[in-house]
Amino acid sequence: MSKYIKNPFVISGTFLLFSIVFVFIFFSKVSKDSLLEQVQHRQQLSVRMGSKLVENLINSVGKSILMISNNPTQEELNLFVDNWQSSGIVGITFLDKNGKVIKSSNILNLSDLGQDLSDRDYFEWAAKSTPKTYKVFVPILSKRGPSKGTYIIPIATAVFDKNQKFDGVLVSAVPLFNLSKDYLNDIKILDNSQIYLITKEGVIIFSDDQSILGKSYTEILSQDFLGKSKVFSVINEKLEEPGESKFGLVIPNLTNKSILEPYLISMASIHANDQIWKIVEITPQKELNSFVYDSLNKRILAIFVVAALFVGIALRYSRNSGYHEAVSNEHKIHGIDQKISLK
Repeated sequence: MSKYIKNPFVISGTFLLFSIVFVFIFFSKVSKDSLLEQVQHRQQLSVRMGSKLVENLINSVGKSILMISNNPTQEELNLFVDNWQSSGIVGITFLDKNGKVIKSSNILNLSDLGQDLSDRDYFEWAAKSTPKTYKVFVPILSKRGPSKGTYIIPIATAVFDKNQKFDGVLVSAVPLFNLSKDYLNDIKILDNSQIYLITKEGVIIFSDDQSILGKSYTEILSQDFLGKSKVFSVINEKLEEPGESKFGLVIPNLTNKSILEPYLISMASIHANDQIWKIVEITPQKELNSFVYDSLNKRILAIFVVAALFVGIALRYSRNSGYHEAVSNEHKIHGIDQKISLK
């Protein structure tokens, strides 16, 4: 047996087996860190792209309603809807100077005239605004049209008569449902990634979870957890930054808040007129860690099998060669001729 153990093939195979397993385990952290870095880089690119798409959409709609505010005829309103419905815009409304709906166009051809919307923030703003300006407002619950009962981002401009006196409001909106379907869901890097729109004050204005709309992130993370004050400090700092940011935080699980988990977080700013929001993508590290270790375990298993086969073959070869060596020595001792003639 000692001859087998001293066999160079056996020694080499065993050393190779344990060396490779050690190297893979040692460098697993390097592999994981590299994967996390790549994922976060892709995540940063995705929120950057998403912010530009949303920003361009909102500002383009604002400029379009500004152009037709000089002559908001029914034909112009219909043409606006025809041009923009492929981008998720479902309608446009013209209010008179008292806030009553007097003209409307939408994808369902609903008239829905006469409603009083003078209590809306955009009407109050328009009544005091100057010509050739438009404003984007924080999402609200729609009261009318195809978007009724859903959250929308209102975009409004004031209409003035020939004497430059306030004569009403032209308002359109971006439904958040369509924004999610056509823009935000496509930028998720993983199926379990989550997308949010958050104001710089920390209020969530878009999420797949409707129950948290209008709430601050501090309300959602209201329970005590380790490092809570530091987490809030980091988030507040990142929300105040004007550009992009990427970082990692250990926070309560988004569905089971009793569990703390590490997340990769990326942010990019959306400049919608005078509104500044953040588009935020959050990806749990748990799934990525599972992928790394699952891949690593498969590699280690494959190498173990190859090395075990190598050692087995080496042992078999060593046993056969040892047997022939022993027979040869016995023949020499007893003077037996090893040449055997077969007839």
